[in-house]
Amino acid sequence: MAAKKVFITGATGFIGGSVLNKLLEKQPQLEITALLRSPSSAFSAKYNSVEVVKGSFNDFGIIEKAAYEADIVIHTGDIDHPGCAKAILSGLNKRTEESFLIHLTGTGCISDECEQTWEGKCNPHVWESQSHTVWDDVKEINEIYDLPETAQHHVIDQWIMDANNEKLKTVIICPPDIYGQSSTIGNRATFLVPDYVEAIIKHKEAFYLGSGENIRGVTHIDDVVDLFLLILAKHLEGRKELDYGRQGFYFAVSDGIPWKNAAEKINELGQHQGWLPKGTKAVSWNESQLAALLPSDPGRVLYLWGSNSRAESSRAKKLGWKPHGPSFWEALPEDCKVAAEKLKG
Repeated sequence: MAAKKVFITGATGFIGGSVLNKLLEKQPQLEITALLRSPSSAFSAKYNSVEVVKGSFNDFGIIEKAAYEADIVIHTGDIDHPGCAKAILSGLNKRTEESFLIHLTGTGCISDECEQTWEGKCNPHVWESQSHTVWDDVKEINEIYDLPETAQHHVIDQWIMDANNEKLKTVIICPPDIYGQSSTIGNRATFLVPDYVEAIIKHKEAFYLGSGENIRGVTHIDDVVDLFLLILAKHLEGRKELDYGRQGFYFAVSDGIPWKNAAEKINELGQHQGWLPKGTKAVSWNESQLAALLPSDPGRVLYLWGSNSRAESSRAKKLGWKPHGPSFWEALPEDCKVAAEKLKG
């Protein structure tokens, strides 16, 4: 049997690069092609078995062709780019053989940012559904499909769900904020902690919104990658236990962190590591103060550090997904240190 061909986007990103590393380790028989806007010698040296297709997310024809030629597409690049998503689906739908698409999304889709009063309160659930304490991808899969178009990522997520058919099988993986470090070529960390470290160094104090009780779902990067590999392995083994299409939505959430607790710990670490003044306290900010961190996009910082985004990964756990990476608190010292050192240049 010929080796399966995989096309991956976002291969130099934090998630995509981490997935690529593990793919090469665990599934070496796969023939992998990666979309790169600017191929580098560092990428070629590290991934000499990976074929590179040069192009951007705007290059419909290049992406469509690469998807058409692949048995499996793993889309971790710009997940909110409609043209890229359409090109992938167009290429896959032109195939006569069976194909498989794994699409990355994020728990911004279930954030309560659109119903917030921005007081830093814990929300037992979001989007006005009170049937469970947190979003559950088995019990509430219909509610997830029917999220409003204003929910982050959701328009394209629906396209992916609806594209599932006899020849094209689709799955969506939905992690929350991710922590930990990676050994990828390109981005080696995500934005939750690094952006926060940058903000508090600039303003010389750690902060939280209002009472700071809002909870962010979090997962270690290794555990997110494990779910990608688990789902791919199940598919390659003959679709064992997998759900696809409207049912194929998998949260990848391992824990929830009240942001005041995170702010106080990061404040402590900043003083210990020497990038915050001694005696600094974590303080409560209001909506205006938090929004002023990024005047061009205040919604982003309010979402990151002021909203609730919680979920239960029931569907992944049914497959056997068991998060085992370091906890948020265990990884936090290194994440903060790396972020602060990067800011020094």
